Amino acid sequence: MNKFLHAMGITQWRPKVGAGAPALLLLADDDHSLLQHPLVITVLRLLGIAPEACQVISEVDAGTPVLWSFGHSDEADAKISTPTIAELQQSNQAKRALWQQLWPHLDGVQ
Repeated sequence: MNKFLHAMGITQWRPKVGAGAPALLLLADDDHSLLQHPLVITVLRLLGIAPEACQVISEVDAGTPVLWSFGHSDEADAKISTPTIAELQQSNQAKRALWQQLWPHLDGVQ
């Protein structure tokens, strides 16, 4: 489908991650294994982001851009904010809220 979008002149959104570029931050009280969680991998894939382009942190300085905040909704200005991964995994309402947050970011992706 990407070649069809390209043929129509529609540019697919991709984060700029490479040498010297900052990692996309996931704010969570968890270790690096969060990036291997199937739900997290699926969401990142929907956004066109490789898990390797992300970094899990437990604290954030004011003004630091955060891609996804798990259980820290008051502490970070994140594009996506959800309960902890354990709560998200068990709550259909939390998953629905995640989808509603994702929808605007999926325009033009895949």
